[in-house]
Amino acid sequence: MVDSKAKGDRGEYLVRDLLREHTGLKFERVPNSGALSYLKGDLYLPAKANRFCIEVKNYEQSPLSDKVFTNKSNYLLKWWEKISEQAEQQKQIPLLFFRYTRSKVYVVTNIEPVNLDRYMKLAWLNCHIALAEEWLKVENVEFIL
Repeated sequence: MVDSKAKGDRGEYLVRDLLREHTGLKFERVPNSGALSYLKGDLYLPAKANRFCIEVKNYEQSPLSDKVFTNKSNYLLKWWEKISEQAEQQKQIPLLFFRYTRSKVYVVTNIEPVNLDRYMKLAWLNCHIALAEEWLKVENVEFIL
């Protein structure tokens, strides 16, 4: 039986380490799983003005399927809606990282890539999806305000 909390924790550590490697910044997991009213999301930069509200999802199946066109049965839609709402409350930009069993890490952002050639745009959600490692390598993202 899969422990979903442990799987979620592993996903957060994986993305935290990926962000640290590509940015040189000391990202940490949000204490109390985002239950603090002044700090939402899963990852943040302590003692910094965070530009993004970062959510991490580690799931069994890919949310990149034809179900992305339906509002009731696709996790990507729910995840993006949740992080967008939290980011708005915090006056930040939503940033979602996800992976599924044995996949690479993907990033979802509402900032259109400038240097990246390979990404998908979901116009009705106003977001772009790319492989996280490629996005981090070429987009020169500023994580601190």
